[in-house]
Amino acid sequence: MGKGNAAVKQWLKNKERFADLFNGTMFQGKKIILPEELESIESEADILITDKGEQTREIQRYRDLVMRWKSGVHLVILGCENQAKIHYAMPVRNMLYDSLSYTEQVKLIGERSQNEPNKKMTEEEFLSKFCKDDKIYPVITLVLYYGQKKWDASINLYDMFPKEVLKNELEILKKYVPNYQINLVEANNIENLEVFQTDLQEIFGMLQYRNNKKDLVNYIRTKETYFRNVDEETYQVIREFLHSERILKKEISKGQGKGTINMCKALEDLYNDGIEQGEQKKLLDLIKKKLEKGKTVEMIAEELEETTNTIQKLMKELDKE
Repeated sequence: MGKGNAAVKQWLKNKERFADLFNGTMFQGKKIILPEELESIESEADILITDKGEQTREIQRYRDLVMRWKSGVHLVILGCENQAKIHYAMPVRNMLYDSLSYTEQVKLIGERSQNEPNKKMTEEEFLSKFCKDDKIYPVITLVLYYGQKKWDASINLYDMFPKEVLKNELEILKKYVPNYQINLVEANNIENLEVFQTDLQEIFGMLQYRNNKKDLVNYIRTKETYFRNVDEETYQVIREFLHSERILKKEISKGQGKGTINMCKALEDLYNDGIEQGEQKKLLDLIKKKLEKGKTVEMIAEELEETTNTIQKLMKELDKE
């Protein structure tokens, strides 16, 4: 797992944000899943699968985030996969993850049954390692995609089949081949941000402007109260979402809260640096053209109304290209 994904994972590990992500996506913002009903569970597991020939092999599963949601007597396993890049086999990948979650539940139930000394099992139940009255809990996985490109991969299993198969054998497929659909959350393409009650609203809103620095800064200014006091985890996520390591290399002003960062200044600095770089590039192009015409440093300095020292420094930049 890369540093970027680790930052997103750590940020979403906050139970209020995690609950908000699912409530906003599944329940149109209604507070159905409460943070206090969530419990973090192991996101990495090794599962041993034994076939009919008693051959055993290990399957490893690496989930980004998994939480157990317990509301009264009901229990649901909630998973979130964070994607910075498009994954063209995501339906199959997610189907495996969910299947392994169900497999693990069956395995744990079987182990508990076998460890109960007074429990009677039929031959079929012993063979299945799962009793007739045993139950497993639903697994719901969201795919949070925060890349810059528009998601153009399949969102269900049928989309991955050849078009000729779908055209000619669709009814047979529907009858004998179950489809599998991913629950895609395209972070920079959410129409109704109001469904989110935490700072997911501000951060997902920010992503809609990240390809235009001027619009991004204007958006940050409209949300100044939030962005001038972000915590370290949010700061790292903003850095990942904007693909900008340069933010960290600058001196960031402190926010008003204890241990907070003023992102308004950081992003304005980033924007201004971009303008300065653009202006310098235009100046370098002019100098290059004038040098090609045989003009001297003194002549170029006079024409561009710059000092000869400045022109000489810029010429060194040209030598690096």
